[in-house]
Amino acid sequence: MGLASGQAEARILQTAVSLGIFEALASAPRDAPAIANRLQLEPKATELLLNALAALNILKKRDQQFSLNEAAQQYFLRSSPQYIGGMIKFEELSWQSWAKLPEAIRTGRPARPANMYQEDPSETEIFINAMDSLVKARGDTAALINALDWRNIEALLDVGSGPATYPIALCTKFPNMHAIIFDLPGTLKISERYVRTAGMTDRITLVAGDYRKDPIPGHHDAVFLSNIIHGEDFERNQNLINKLSRSLKPSGRIIVKDHILDESRANPAVGAIFSLLMLLTTAGGRCYSFGEIKSWMEQAGLSQIHRIDLAPPLTSSLVIGSAD
Repeated sequence: MGLASGQAEARILQTAVSLGIFEALASAPRDAPAIANRLQLEPKATELLLNALAALNILKKRDQQFSLNEAAQQYFLRSSPQYIGGMIKFEELSWQSWAKLPEAIRTGRPARPANMYQEDPSETEIFINAMDSLVKARGDTAALINALDWRNIEALLDVGSGPATYPIALCTKFPNMHAIIFDLPGTLKISERYVRTAGMTDRITLVAGDYRKDPIPGHHDAVFLSNIIHGEDFERNQNLINKLSRSLKPSGRIIVKDHILDESRANPAVGAIFSLLMLLTTAGGRCYSFGEIKSWMEQAGLSQIHRIDLAPPLTSSLVIGSAD
């Protein structure tokens, strides 16, 4: 029953972020009428929502006053460096797609246009901000930096970088590194803002293009693909890895970061479940096993192929292949 009713908890949290409940409590505890007045909500309905948030241990309630607990302060306030509200807003955007899962299973077709959220600028903004939000909340950049030796990588290509979170962190840590971000034009409008805010315009170059059909820019010590392969079918990924391998310098590496399944394709659970979201939103995407990714790299002439599992709370792994 917990599984069957899970949408209730999800919608409670998504609604609280959407309405600004946490920001309304940022400076001081307040009762339900005060919050309703501040956010122009109906008071009795607002109290029901606040009570539910308290029941879920997201808020604290004492003498009719609601306040943020430690987790809410850390993850649900926009001023926090670990704010995860961007990802919660994306989950809300995905709500209608999940509602159409039965039809997608019947037909094998996505529930929305498989356009990587490029047609509607507001959706592009939500999608890209979500990627940045999730990575910063979990600490993915620190885990990535610690998992590999990046010191000799001077030329990095980040394919489908989105908000540029990884190249910004890597270039900040390693002064000899310069990066190229290769992404779709709509996304790069947002990437440019992140790069400029980070003061990295002299170290990070933005190149617009579609990796499916356009030439890969430059020659690189490393090519990085974070959460890219799950958006494509098997054949497109095979072609992409082969295409990217030709842009590597001698001893260059391709680094894939994604949900990596075991050979049953049913574990870990996060990857098996995420594959259904890819059914709903992409043209044939899903999560892949290490064996499948290894086969693409071997066909592309890469060697020393290995996997590095990243520690929780991360839910992804790295697969690395070398041009040696």
